[in-house]
Amino acid sequence: MSSQVDDLVRMRDTETLYELMSEDEDWMIQLDAAEGLVKLGDRRGLDFVLSTKESEDTEIRSVAREILDSPAIKRMIEDIKAEERRERHGMVETARKRLQKGKKVFLYKMVFLPIGELLDEDPASEGFYIPGLINLGFEGWEMVNMMPRHSQQLGGADQYLSGAYFLLKREVAADESAELDEV
Repeated sequence: MSSQVDDLVRMRDTETLYELMSEDEDWMIQLDAAEGLVKLGDRRGLDFVLSTKESEDTEIRSVAREILDSPAIKRMIEDIKAEERRERHGMVETARKRLQKGKKVFLYKMVFLPIGELLDEDPASEGFYIPGLINLGFEGWEMVNMMPRHSQQLGGADQYLSGAYFLLKREVAADESAELDEV
């Protein structure tokens, strides 16, 4: 870690560290600043380091892995996971109480269906069944939105419809509250 970043960590200057991490042009300074933020318990630094694991640059990925292997980072990740579990448990308990009072609770999920499952020849224009959605409907899922997915053919500029994402919603009944633990 550079002496500038070390000084900022000693001063607990998270805002300047964040500026360096997000605005500096030198990726090494960015990662040093991110590591400094993590040492100070700032989640933004961890998120940045985790995102650099996907970099196309092998040197950046290597430095990110080295940072993520440090005990401070591992401890922070475990603390964050534990906090997320506590928050999730609290939300599930709140949802159960809502159900006990007769209030509504909903589950949402996104599914992708490839074009082959969506289109069928229908010369009479009477419509056709989409088995994937029908089966989900039988389970109580309602489609609330659809987002087409377009892909590009290799070597060409033309796009074609490759499928669609469907946002589904289902109301949870009071006797189904155990399902909240599975989500």
